[in-house]
Amino acid sequence: MKMNGRIFYKVSLIGLINGILLGVIMKWIEMFSGKQVYKLLLNVDFLPVIGDVSWGEASLFFFHLLFSLAITFSYVFILHPLKIFRKWNKYVLAFITIIPAIMLYFPLSALSKTEVVLPSDLTAFFLWTILHLFYGLSLPKAI
Repeated sequence: MKMNGRIFYKVSLIGLINGILLGVIMKWIEMFSGKQVYKLLLNVDFLPVIGDVSWGEASLFFFHLLFSLAITFSYVFILHPLKIFRKWNKYVLAFITIIPAIMLYFPLSALSKTEVVLPSDLTAFFLWTILHLFYGLSLPKAI
Protein backbone atom coordinates (compact mmCIF):
# COMPACT_ATOMS: atom_id res chain seq x y z
CA MET A 1 0.00 0.00 0.00
CA LYS A 2 1.39 3.34 -1.04
CA MET A 3 1.18 6.04 1.61
CA ASN A 4 0.06 9.45 0.49
CA GLY A 5 -1.14 12.40 2.54
CA ARG A 6 -4.82 11.35 2.39
CA ILE A 7 -4.12 7.80 3.56
CA PHE A 8 -1.74 9.03 6.27
CA TYR A 9 -4.42 11.44 7.52
CA LYS A 10 -7.14 8.76 7.49
CA VAL A 11 -5.02 6.17 9.30
CA SER A 12 -3.91 8.77 11.86
CA LEU A 13 -7.50 9.84 12.47
CA ILE A 14 -8.62 6.23 12.94
CA GLY A 15 -5.74 5.55 15.35
CA LEU A 16 -6.50 8.67 17.36
CA ILE A 17 -10.26 8.12 17.50
CA ASN A 18 -9.87 4.46 18.49
CA GLY A 19 -7.24 5.38 21.09
CA ILE A 20 -9.40 8.15 22.54
CA LEU A 21 -12.45 5.88 22.69
CA LEU A 22 -10.47 3.10 24.37
CA GLY A 23 -9.07 5.53 26.93
CA VAL A 24 -12.40 7.19 27.71
CA ILE A 25 -14.25 3.88 28.03
CA MET A 26 -11.47 2.48 30.24
CA LYS A 27 -11.71 5.55 32.45
CA TRP A 28 -15.49 5.04 32.79
CA ILE A 29 -15.02 1.33 33.49
CA GLU A 30 -12.47 2.20 36.17
CA MET A 31 -14.84 4.75 37.74
CA PHE A 32 -17.75 2.28 37.86
CA SER A 33 -15.90 -0.96 38.63
CA GLY A 34 -13.08 0.30 40.83
CA LYS A 35 -10.63 -1.78 38.74
CA GLN A 36 -7.71 0.46 37.83
CA VAL A 37 -7.50 -0.51 34.17
CA TYR A 38 -7.28 3.11 32.99
CA LYS A 39 -4.45 3.80 35.42
CA LEU A 40 -2.72 0.68 34.09
CA LEU A 41 -3.26 1.85 30.50
CA LEU A 42 -1.44 5.11 31.22
CA ASN A 43 1.23 3.77 33.58
CA VAL A 44 4.87 4.29 32.58
CA ASP A 45 6.52 4.38 36.03
CA PHE A 46 8.45 1.14 35.42
CA LEU A 47 10.21 2.43 32.28
CA PRO A 48 13.79 3.70 32.54
CA VAL A 49 14.21 7.48 32.36
CA ILE A 50 10.61 8.47 31.50
CA GLY A 51 9.31 6.47 34.45
CA ASP A 52 11.20 8.77 36.80
CA VAL A 53 9.30 11.84 35.58
CA SER A 54 6.04 12.81 37.24
CA TRP A 55 3.87 13.10 34.12
CA GLY A 56 0.39 14.58 34.14
CA GLU A 57 -2.62 12.64 32.89
CA ALA A 58 -2.65 14.55 29.58
CA SER A 59 0.97 13.60 28.85
CA LEU A 60 0.35 9.96 29.76
CA PHE A 61 -2.74 9.91 27.56
CA PHE A 62 -0.62 11.35 24.74
CA PHE A 63 1.80 8.40 25.14
CA HIS A 64 -1.20 6.06 24.93
CA LEU A 65 -2.32 7.76 21.71
CA LEU A 66 1.16 7.33 20.21
CA PHE A 67 0.92 3.62 20.96
CA SER A 68 -2.55 3.54 19.36
CA LEU A 69 -1.14 5.18 16.24
CA ALA A 70 1.66 2.60 16.12
CA ILE A 71 -0.86 -0.26 16.28
CA THR A 72 -3.06 1.29 13.59
CA PHE A 73 -0.18 1.99 11.22
CA SER A 74 1.15 -1.53 11.81
CA TYR A 75 -2.21 -2.98 10.88
CA VAL A 76 -2.59 -0.88 7.75
CA PHE A 77 0.88 -0.64 6.28
CA ILE A 78 2.71 -3.71 7.47
CA LEU A 79 0.10 -6.41 7.89
CA HIS A 80 -2.91 -5.46 5.78
CA PRO A 81 -1.25 -5.72 2.33
CA LEU A 82 -0.28 -9.36 2.87
CA LYS A 83 -2.17 -11.45 0.33
CA ILE A 84 -3.16 -14.08 2.89
CA PHE A 85 -5.42 -11.60 4.66
CA ARG A 86 -8.55 -10.86 2.66
CA LYS A 87 -12.22 -10.27 3.42
CA TRP A 88 -13.20 -11.93 6.71
CA ASN A 89 -9.56 -12.70 7.42
CA LYS A 90 -8.96 -9.00 8.04
CA TYR A 91 -10.71 -9.56 11.38
CA VAL A 92 -8.36 -12.44 12.16
CA LEU A 93 -5.49 -10.12 11.30
CA ALA A 94 -6.90 -7.42 13.61
CA PHE A 95 -7.19 -10.01 16.37
CA ILE A 96 -3.56 -11.04 15.84
CA THR A 97 -2.51 -7.37 15.84
CA ILE A 98 -4.18 -6.63 19.18
CA ILE A 99 -3.06 -9.78 21.06
CA PRO A 100 0.27 -8.22 22.14
CA ALA A 101 -1.57 -5.23 23.64
CA ILE A 102 -3.87 -7.58 25.54
CA MET A 103 -0.94 -9.63 26.83
CA LEU A 104 0.80 -6.45 28.02
CA TYR A 105 -1.65 -6.57 30.93
CA PHE A 106 0.58 -9.04 32.77
CA PRO A 107 3.96 -7.29 32.56
CA LEU A 108 2.38 -3.84 33.00
CA SER A 109 0.56 -4.88 36.15
CA ALA A 110 3.52 -6.87 37.50
CA LEU A 111 6.17 -4.21 36.85
CA SER A 112 4.15 -1.21 38.00
CA LYS A 113 5.69 0.68 40.91
CA THR A 114 2.37 2.31 41.80
CA GLU A 115 -0.71 0.47 42.94
CA VAL A 116 -2.74 -0.70 39.97
CA VAL A 117 -4.43 -4.03 39.32
CA LEU A 118 -2.73 -7.28 40.21
CA PRO A 119 -1.64 -9.65 37.45
CA SER A 120 -3.88 -12.27 39.06
CA ASP A 121 -7.01 -10.05 38.99
CA LEU A 122 -9.10 -11.94 36.43
CA THR A 123 -11.92 -9.39 36.45
CA ALA A 124 -9.52 -6.59 35.55
CA PHE A 125 -7.88 -8.80 32.90
CA PHE A 126 -11.33 -9.60 31.45
CA LEU A 127 -12.19 -5.87 31.24
CA TRP A 128 -8.78 -5.08 29.72
CA THR A 129 -9.18 -7.89 27.17
CA ILE A 130 -12.75 -7.06 26.11
CA LEU A 131 -11.97 -3.38 25.62
CA HIS A 132 -8.81 -4.10 23.66
CA LEU A 133 -10.68 -6.64 21.50
CA PHE A 134 -13.27 -3.99 20.65
CA TYR A 135 -10.42 -1.64 19.81
CA GLY A 136 -8.66 -4.19 17.61
CA LEU A 137 -11.77 -5.45 15.86
CA SER A 138 -12.82 -1.89 15.06
CA LEU A 139 -9.71 -1.50 12.89
CA PRO A 140 -10.97 -3.45 9.87
CA LYS A 141 -14.36 -1.77 10.11
CA ALA A 142 -12.81 1.72 10.24
CA ILE A 143 -10.22 1.04 7.55
